[in-house]
Amino acid sequence: MNTTSPLRRNYGISPSLLGGLILLLVCLVGLNIFVVARTDFGASFYSYWLSGRILFAQGGNPYGAELFEQVQGRYPDDPNISGFTLPLYGIILVLPFTFINSFEVALVIWMTLLEAALVWMVPKIKQALQIENKSLSVFSIGMILLLCYYSWMAILDGDIGILAVLMLMLGLNAIRDNDEEFAGIMLAFALIKYNLTLLPVLWICLWCLRHRYGTVVVWMLLTSGLLALIAALFMLNWVTEFLRSVVYYYKYLSPIYLSRMVENWQPELGGRIGWAISGFFVLIMLIEWIINSGGNIESFEWVLALTVTVGFLSGIPNIGKNLYALWIPMVYASDKMMLRWPRNGKVYTLVVSLLFLLLPWGLKIAAGPGWSNPADVLNLIFPAITFILLYWNRWWIINTFVDNL
Repeated sequence: MNTTSPLRRNYGISPSLLGGLILLLVCLVGLNIFVVARTDFGASFYSYWLSGRILFAQGGNPYGAELFEQVQGRYPDDPNISGFTLPLYGIILVLPFTFINSFEVALVIWMTLLEAALVWMVPKIKQALQIENKSLSVFSIGMILLLCYYSWMAILDGDIGILAVLMLMLGLNAIRDNDEEFAGIMLAFALIKYNLTLLPVLWICLWCLRHRYGTVVVWMLLTSGLLALIAALFMLNWVTEFLRSVVYYYKYLSPIYLSRMVENWQPELGGRIGWAISGFFVLIMLIEWIINSGGNIESFEWVLALTVTVGFLSGIPNIGKNLYALWIPMVYASDKMMLRWPRNGKVYTLVVSLLFLLLPWGLKIAAGPGWSNPADVLNLIFPAITFILLYWNRWWIINTFVDNL
């Protein structure tokens, strides 16, 4: 008698991969517990966690100077302190953690969430930018992101920007899948970390409007408006207080951005030189927006990579720990180099990747405890290298490569 065995359902993930992910999760949780117990990091997450408790438990103002002072008092030597400078609805993502009384426990869980977001971001980057070279596999990109110095600085600081970049990639993939409503929602949430995602979102909206994907923009605006109204239910004047907190952040906490870095090196004329350099890069970006807004998907991807890169050179205070996002245009440029030069492209990519991956850790180890933030030395070098790599392949990507498809 013949018996028919039941069909195995394929969920798109192999048991070995699932086992590897579970093992990675256990290792990361153990590492997070060890780091939180032995070190004193988490300034950004402390501001999110404290702002939620002040708003919901005490009915206070999370944008007040008192919160800045509490964060500064707990982390007096941390260069990443900022207080709460997000839109008020940014608390939504952190709300469940505000009900955990122990900050250390909340930080461990939050760090694990950020690490999971980084892992999830890897295939989304590969899909969103159509990374084709087999050398840039999901595994290799994932290892680079997880081992990157800047990724760990963002994770240890508890920076919400990792979730914002993930939502940006989810929005891009949704546009590819013609799921315009979901794309607009993701882009709206990506703007929670506006200093990191504002320029890419503006470019995406411009391209969508030129290519009759207006539903994406409409849903982004509707979602942003709804989030703003929900925030107003808890604090009616939150927009005014939010703007005041941003001014306070720039005036008293002196965040690092391009013009200030140049001014630190050359106090007399450095500030003006820095703003001139920023204006030059922004002008190039705007010209590319105008030229390529009506272009095809290849030109859209190239300008998106350029926009992310220019964001670190434009004078917006997102350099330093947020340089992990520079891996997005770096991976894109590396993929095109290896497609253009199958042999030499791999050598160029290996050199640049090892430089970006190992040099910050080397500086950190060599600097010792007396040098708190060696990443500042590389804040201009790596974006400049990525900018050069993109323009090195610009005409081939937008013209020659497209003609040969």
